[in-house]
Amino acid sequence: MAATSKEIAHALNIQKLMLNQRCIRNIGIIAHIHHGKTCLTDNLAAEAGMMSKELVGERMLTWIDKQEHERLMTIYGATVTMGHKYEGEDYLINLLDTPGHVDFGADVTQALRAVDGAVVLACAVEGMMPQTETVLFQALAEKVKPILFINKVDRAIKELKLTPEALQKRLTDLVNEINVFIMKNVDPKFKDEWKLSVEQGTVAFGSALRKWAISVPAMKKFGITFKDIIELCSQDRDEELAQRAPAHVVILDMVAKHLPSPIEAQKYRMARLWRGDVDSEIGKSLINCDPNGDLAIGVTKVV
Repeated sequence: MAATSKEIAHALNIQKLMLNQRCIRNIGIIAHIHHGKTCLTDNLAAEAGMMSKELVGERMLTWIDKQEHERLMTIYGATVTMGHKYEGEDYLINLLDTPGHVDFGADVTQALRAVDGAVVLACAVEGMMPQTETVLFQALAEKVKPILFINKVDRAIKELKLTPEALQKRLTDLVNEINVFIMKNVDPKFKDEWKLSVEQGTVAFGSALRKWAISVPAMKKFGITFKDIIELCSQDRDEELAQRAPAHVVILDMVAKHLPSPIEAQKYRMARLWRGDVDSEIGKSLINCDPNGDLAIGVTKVV
């Protein structure tokens, strides 16, 4: 099948963005099973023009195996590459959707070896679950910086019928619980930098399925309040909410601003990824992400 002009333009743009390492973000989406990882990936891919927006939550773009559709879960990690403009600069986002089921934890570790940052998903209804802890622990062990997206806030509003005060407390308590876990397990030198902060914008709330999200920086950017969010959502005006506070903009802005580029991350990650002599010529080229260095390949999976 011949590529369309839009697909060719997308490929050429990606090739151009690959040359600017400072604006590359290699990220994974990690969470407990059924907390919305693949739905969020669909959302971001749709906005990048890689699939129809109407199919978000149905297409499951990164489910590449028949079993995944039959079992309604991610089994194999899959990659989506997209561009994003933030504060006038073009960013290249390489995103890995990862499994959430405990049986496929090894696949999560393999994916985390290939990324520098992670979007941790937590369900606003279920909260922090066992696999949330497991995948977050894996990310911290691999020195992968986390940011947080609390998903399914629409369900918390519509099904739990929480008051604005009760919803705010629920979300705050969840952020605090995850922060306690991070502070307990993160490398001490990253404690201050990697602590989640609603005020600084390393936490967002929303609904991947309904295509809306919000964070403190986004509230200022879009001129929308927490009260507006609850009002529109409870009135089933999610489409209007998605127009005013689009999830892909909020989350990818957060990725671009708060997650590291390869140039930053390899300085502290290389010792974890590679056991060679860091003072050797190839060691220095790996740490500095030198495109002219000798070729080095990391094997993440053998079948």
